Amino acid sequence: MMNKNENVINDEKVNIFKYEMSKIKSTWSKVFLITIVIQLLSFMFFSVVGKFDGSSDTISSFQGIIALSNTVTMCGISIYGAVLLRKELVRFYIGDQRNRTFLFPVDRKDLIMKKTSSFFTIILTSFGSALFVSFIVEVVLNLFLKFDSSNIIFEMYLGFVVIVTSCILLFLILILSELISIWKQSEITTVITAVVLMLMFSNFSAMGLMNFPTVTFVSSVMMGLLFSWIFIEFSKTLNKMEVY
Repeated sequence: MMNKNENVINDEKVNIFKYEMSKIKSTWSKVFLITIVIQLLSFMFFSVVGKFDGSSDTISSFQGIIALSNTVTMCGISIYGAVLLRKELVRFYIGDQRNRTFLFPVDRKDLIMKKTSSFFTIILTSFGSALFVSFIVEVVLNLFLKFDSSNIIFEMYLGFVVIVTSCILLFLILILSELISIWKQSEITTVITAVVLMLMFSNFSAMGLMNFPTVTFVSSVMMGLLFSWIFIEFSKTLNKMEVY
C-alpha cells in the first residue's frame, strides 16, 4: 500500500514537471536562435578587432576571443532570461498571485522546485546547445583566421570549459534573481538583480576564462552547488509562509 501511494505521488510530481515544461517549450527555439546570433556576431566582431589591433594579446588569441564572445552572449541571455523568469515564474509568487498559488493542492516546495527545474531545463539546454553549435563554427572559422591557439585538443577542452562555465554563471544569475525577487516580493527586482549580477559575473567570466579557465570552471561549479542548496532550503520556507 505504501509503495502504491509513493508511486502516485511520484507520478503527480512528474506530471507537474511535464505540464510546466509544456507551457514554456516554445521558448527553447527562441533562446537557441538568440544565443547563436549574439555569439557568432560577438565572435566576428572581436575577430575583426583582433586582426586590426595587433597590440592587444587579449583579442589576438582564440582563447581570448572565445572568452569575450561567450561573456557577451551570457550577458544578453541573462537579461532575456530574467524577463522570461519574471513572466513565467516569479509573478506567481508575488502578491495576490502568491495567495492563489499557495492554495493549489500541491506541496509548495515541490511546486516551486518543479516550476524552477522546468524553466532551467529549457533555458540551459537551449543556451548550452547553441553555444556548442557556435563553438564548432568558431573552430572551423579559426582554421582560416589563424588566431593564436595551442592545438585542437586544447581548443576542445577550452570549448567544454567555456560552455559549461557560461551555463553555470547564467544559472547563478537567474536563480539568485528568482530567489531575491520572491524574497523581496517585487517582480521588477528580477530584472534589476539580473543586471547587477550580470555586471559582476561578466568580469569574473571574461578575465577568468582568458587567464585561468580551469580555476574559473571549478569555482563556478562550487558556486552552482552552493546556491542550488540555498535555493532548496529557501523553497522549504514557503511551506511556513502565511496566505494573506
